[in-house]
Amino acid sequence: MTDTGPAREELESPSEMAAQIAPVTRAPFADPTRLAKAKELVRALAVSHTNAGLYPASHPLVEHSLGELVTAVDDLRAAGFRDVTINIYKGTLFVENQVFPEESVTYRRMIEDLLGTGISALTFLESFAVADAAALTEIISDTSVADIEAARTILERRNSAGVDVAETTALENAGREEEGRENKAAARRSRDTGIEAMRDVETQAKLGKVFEVQPLQGVVSSLLDNLFRDPAAVLGLTAIKGHDDYTLNHSINVCILSLSLGASLGLDAQSLRSLGLSALLYDLGKVRIPEDILNKQGPLTTDEWHIVKSHAEEGADLLKRIQLVDQMPMVVAFEHHQRHDLQGYPAPPSGQEQHLFSKIVALCDAYDAMTTRRPFRREIRPDKALAVLMQGRGKAYDPNLTKALVAMLGIYPMGAVVVLDDGSTAVVFRVNSDDLLHPRVKVLADSAGRWFEEPELVDLRVVDPGSGQFAHSIADCVPAADAGIEDVWQYL
Repeated sequence: MTDTGPAREELESPSEMAAQIAPVTRAPFADPTRLAKAKELVRALAVSHTNAGLYPASHPLVEHSLGELVTAVDDLRAAGFRDVTINIYKGTLFVENQVFPEESVTYRRMIEDLLGTGISALTFLESFAVADAAALTEIISDTSVADIEAARTILERRNSAGVDVAETTALENAGREEEGRENKAAARRSRDTGIEAMRDVETQAKLGKVFEVQPLQGVVSSLLDNLFRDPAAVLGLTAIKGHDDYTLNHSINVCILSLSLGASLGLDAQSLRSLGLSALLYDLGKVRIPEDILNKQGPLTTDEWHIVKSHAEEGADLLKRIQLVDQMPMVVAFEHHQRHDLQGYPAPPSGQEQHLFSKIVALCDAYDAMTTRRPFRREIRPDKALAVLMQGRGKAYDPNLTKALVAMLGIYPMGAVVVLDDGSTAVVFRVNSDDLLHPRVKVLADSAGRWFEEPELVDLRVVDPGSGQFAHSIADCVPAADAGIEDVWQYL
């Protein structure tokens, strides 16, 4: 079954897409006002550090700079932050886990002096005051302080309880590896249970029998529990591309993507359960379409295309017959091909718009379909698939939802196989919401194609202190099979 739609215009570049998405990202300082306050905090800390090294503690400039530091912390607290943490990871400065590349170069002296004291993370607590600011600047400026214990001794001696220092950063997720493995395994079990439950539903529907939805509701609840516990573990499941049964794997992936997008939009738990069930059942009408048409390699005839299009109404009819209390699965099954501009099928009643859930499912359906290999075509790279969706915003897809999906998945989504600027091959395993162009990756092979015994974890936000540029960047995104990777999920 081949897409015979019109030729696509030139797609936006990754940087152009990132610029389009920036206003809807959920990075801590995506808001310009908050960003300015965070920059002021870093500047105030650097100034107080400099002045403490040049003048005695009683000097007016020192006292003034300490006051500015306290004010900067208070301003961020007023902007919605109870505590504020500054991290230094591989020489790069982060505030609340958002990278600040320019400041990483501008305030290199302060960063080096902090690291020299054994501090790579410091948190300004709710009680932070001038006395705490004075104790902190004393620590950074004192060349005799060479480790974290000496720094903590000064804080204790000065009864400073408004600032906390640490030698490891939250960016490293120290000690959480085992928890992450457990969450990943639990998410995988939910997915596998979901596929079996959908297999039973599909079998019953093909036989014309009434099926039970309770097992599917249990699958949705399980996926939601895992999603609330570890969103990345659940979203990473969509990197599993089963080739044996496309329909079942696709339904689960669309459900996961829809739940993840709905949660990122702030839908409540009851709405998410309804959305999840709708996403599992939206394509049920295809059980009434002959498989030789669904799997046809080549263009469909006009008659075959009319048969395929009937699956939306057939699905709504099947769901109507089982008399669900929740009507949303029936609505989504009927509407998911209507398009945002209502130029799709079936034609909606006059004046009726496509439901939010239908728009979400349609978007997630398109993304997963494009990124999955089918008998009649190769898969599209994740970054290109998102670019295609962005091109269709306002026409086939809701523009705000499309941007929200890209903000959630990243320009290079989890599971994307990328080539770095040094020629090495890596897999994206975490998206950085503050910088969609620079995710965290696991480097699997060097530029010569030699595979490492253990993947090397690299945060592409890290800055080269000499040049002020990112130490590494993504040069290209490639199909997993071309890189010799059969199972991307194992690296997530």
